[in-house]
Amino acid sequence: MDTLKFQNIEYKLREIELPELGNVFVSTTSLNNALMIDGSDYVTDEAKDIDEGIYYFVEENEIELNETDLVKLISSQAI
Repeated sequence: MDTLKFQNIEYKLREIELPELGNVFVSTTSLNNALMIDGSDYVTDEAKDIDEGIYYFVEENEIELNETDLVKLISSQAI
C-alpha cells in the first residue's frame, strides 16, 4: 500500500488491476472529500490533477481488503 500526500495529510493509495481496464489507482473517500469543495469543485488545480489520476474511491476499511475482494467490490459498484 502506498500513500499520497495532499495538503500535508497522507492518504492511502493502491494500484490494482481491473480485468476491464487494466491497472488503476484507488484511494479513500477521505481523500476525495479533501479534494472537493462541497462535492462540486476542486479546492486547487493540484486537487483536480490528483482526482483525474484516481479511478475510484472506497471507504477507509475497504482499501485494506485483499486485492481480489477489492477488485470484486469496485467491479460491482463502478463498472
